[in-house]
Amino acid sequence: MKINHLDLQVADVQATVLHFERLFGLTLESSRNSPAVAIMSDGEGFTLVLQRRNEGETYPERFHFGFLVEDPDRVRAFQALAKSEGFDVSDVIENGRGTLSYLRMPDGLLVEVSNQRRRTHVTEAPTSSST
Repeated sequence: MKINHLDLQVADVQATVLHFERLFGLTLESSRNSPAVAIMSDGEGFTLVLQRRNEGETYPERFHFGFLVEDPDRVRAFQALAKSEGFDVSDVIENGRGTLSYLRMPDGLLVEVSNQRRRTHVTEAPTSSST
C-alpha cells in the first residue's frame, strides 16, 4: 500500500502554493487562479491538495507532516532558506532519529524536513549444533 495524497485545509490557497513551490519544490498541477483548491505534485507519485479552510478551523497544536531529504546538508540548506525568507523555522536539530528542522507556515501549519539516521538491524548469530 502506498499513500496517494494529503489534503490540507489552509487560510490562503494561492499564497500556500507559492511557499510549497519555493521551499519544497512541489509543482502546481491545477489552476493558479483558484482561491478554493490547488493540486500539487512532487513528481514521484505524491499529490498535495490544498483547500481553503472554513473560518475558525484549526489543526491540533502538534499536527504536522514531513519531507525526507537525502542528507543532513539538505536539512541545513532548507532551514537557512526558510530563515532568510523570514519564516518561523526551528534551529537544525540533531538527535538519535537524524537531522531535522520544523517550519511553521504563516497560517500555523507545521512542516518537518528531516534526514533520518540509518537504522541498523541486529541479527543473532546462528547457533551451531553439535553433531
